[in-house]
Amino acid sequence: MTDTTEPESREDLAHAAPIRDMGLIGRLVGVLFSPRRTFEVIVQTPRWLGALLAIALIVAGASSWLVSTELGQQMLLEQQVSAMESFGITVSDEVYGQLKRRLEGAVYFTAGGVLVSIPVVTLVIAGVVWTVGYVAFGAGASFRAMYAVVAHAGAINIVQQLFVVPLNYARGAMGNPTTAAAFFPMLEEGSFADRTLGLIDVFVVWQLFVLSIGTAVLYGRRTGPIATAFYLLYAVIAIGGGFALSRMGG
Repeated sequence: MTDTTEPESREDLAHAAPIRDMGLIGRLVGVLFSPRRTFEVIVQTPRWLGALLAIALIVAGASSWLVSTELGQQMLLEQQVSAMESFGITVSDEVYGQLKRRLEGAVYFTAGGVLVSIPVVTLVIAGVVWTVGYVAFGAGASFRAMYAVVAHAGAINIVQQLFVVPLNYARGAMGNPTTAAAFFPMLEEGSFADRTLGLIDVFVVWQLFVLSIGTAVLYGRRTGPIATAFYLLYAVIAIGGGFALSRMGG
């Protein structure tokens, strides 16, 4: 069961006896099953490079493997054609041929994109959360520790890939099967509700909860209010994105 016991205060954490360190695998697994205790270790010894590399390599490997298969390339091609047509673009035979030829480098583009995007996205999220935390709670946390918290929260991405990649291969479709929209197949495709729910991923919801625990540990605060703020922001982004996509027909 996930451990979400709240600390008494930030001072209690600061004066607590040092917690026994954990190896990389222990930290990544601990984030999934005992996040509070694991983040207490991470905050005391903020190491991020190993976790970031492990997560990026595993996600890149899983994603690139899928597009390296014949079925994966066909799914990717169909997804690209469907996306272009949803914006009113007519895909001629010539354009279709160009898209198909580009699939030869899909493995490298996919792997490279993941290896670049994960560190960048981690940096952006850490910067935003640390800045807000600085304003709300004061200068009590180092950016290095914040970056380590966000990097380890990315362990959820490994679980997501291990679930999504085999499922997509089995069902022969490249779309995301773990969005809230999957639970409401009766919704009209392309509608505001469908687009909004399509932007809410159950794994992102889990990751935000884990991140809220790590942030609470770092600042010595309660998890509830932080998680509520994260989820409200996520909802606003999903609603805004759903409205824009439904208006564009994308």
